[in-house]
Amino acid sequence: MAKSHLPAYASSSAKIHPSNDPEIDPNSCSLEKFKLYETRARFYLIGSDRNKKFFRVLKIDRSEPSDLNVSEDPVVYSPQEIKNLLQRIDEGNRATGGLNPVAKVFGIAGCIKFLESYYLILVTKRRQIGCICGHAIYSIDESQLITIPHVSIQSDVANSKTGLRVFMYHVVKNSKVKRMAMYSQVFQSITTNKMAKT
Repeated sequence: MAKSHLPAYASSSAKIHPSNDPEIDPNSCSLEKFKLYETRARFYLIGSDRNKKFFRVLKIDRSEPSDLNVSEDPVVYSPQEIKNLLQRIDEGNRATGGLNPVAKVFGIAGCIKFLESYYLILVTKRRQIGCICGHAIYSIDESQLITIPHVSIQSDVANSKTGLRVFMYHVVKNSKVKRMAMYSQVFQSITTNKMAKT
């Protein structure tokens, strides 16, 4: 039932804008912080590296009640460029409410389709549970579900959210418990193997 259509952020086709800076390697641009913005027509997920020097943009269409259309901007933006881009998006959507912040998140756990609409599963709180070769391992402590289609085009079926919220809460809660157990097992296994070798 769950479908994931999210492209990878660090792609070899990424381009530096406006010029090719030799000190910037788009392929090594690891995104750690995200902000979700919305207009009537789209969601914009803005990802940045830890130091907020590089920014990437993921666009999610909100005009289809039952389809998922996601596109990745191939440009790697600087702080000033991403600010200018957000200003242009806001100005271009003033007639329909402009560009509005939705949430600060640590990433998207996925997209799921239930009844007629797709939903974003956002990671809103994380906790470090280990470290592998210098890379932090996190568990998901809290998540948030957001309906992708704008409320103005959602069907009556998609708008009957009482039962849907209960169902989705249990789906996310159960998957979180399973992920945490899996991460714990992986970490314990690695720790055990490392101790056995020393």
